[in-house]
Amino acid sequence: MDPLSDVIAGMNIRGAQFTRLDATAPWGWASRGDPVVKFVLVVRGSAVLTTSSHPEPIRLCGGDVFIMFDADPYRMFDDEASQTIDCVEVEKLRVGNRIEVGGGGPLTTFVSGFFDVDTDEVRPLLSVLPKLLHLKLDQSRSLAFQSVLELLALETERPGLGSEAVVSRLFELLFVHALRAYSAQPHELARGWLAALSDRQLALSLEAMHANFAGDWTVESLARIAGMSRSAFASRFKSVVGQAPLEYLTAWRVHRAVRLLQQRNFSISEVAERVGYESVAAFSRVFKRETGLAPGAFRRTHHEEAA
Repeated sequence: MDPLSDVIAGMNIRGAQFTRLDATAPWGWASRGDPVVKFVLVVRGSAVLTTSSHPEPIRLCGGDVFIMFDADPYRMFDDEASQTIDCVEVEKLRVGNRIEVGGGGPLTTFVSGFFDVDTDEVRPLLSVLPKLLHLKLDQSRSLAFQSVLELLALETERPGLGSEAVVSRLFELLFVHALRAYSAQPHELARGWLAALSDRQLALSLEAMHANFAGDWTVESLARIAGMSRSAFASRFKSVVGQAPLEYLTAWRVHRAVRLLQQRNFSISEVAERVGYESVAAFSRVFKRETGLAPGAFRRTHHEEAA
């Protein structure tokens, strides 16, 4: 199992909602930002996007996709001269899952959506992704990715029985394929485990660790799997990932432990064993060093917040 599959397998997408929005020029709106994952497909037409962390205009064309991973305020408009209104006012125009807005000129159509995820579940993913992910139509895409986009556009244009459920599943597929497309662009990935997945030898060692977190891994054993010398492997891993191999393993063991502790059906000793620690004491020391809380305190805090 690779790290991306590991994160996605444990990711619980909640509260997925979608909108098909027809904007006729002139149009524009501004959002104060929401702490959810937001994504937009430009079905036809063009638009300009700016965010508080990326004030330079981003030109969007038909077929482009962008995903925002935080609560960054943003603006979208057809032209700098167009008046922008608050997203709250745009929402008041909703009829079912469709919104029509603007002055009656040339049409731009969007399929937009958002969903919520547990920050603990996706923390390793957020740590290596930009706040804004923009995938252009002219970038290489798999047939599967393009098919998801076409199905999404079609399903929102001509909704049928069960459309909301279908669109929610397509959103999940869109998210996965967007991350695949991003990770396939090595020039975009400065450092981190996503960058390491593009390195054939490092990817072998990552897959081995994620397939067996509880394994008694050493730098030597991981280097053998990568087909490299110990020193060359350790140097390249640190350079690409930004962590030494065993530091990386510890961080992911703690991440997996967090997910297990959020469940009620594993004792702390069972969690420790499942993530590769022979004693609860050793596990507790590492967990508290990485998270600031002992395992028991973390579990209590999580369930209190959930309640």
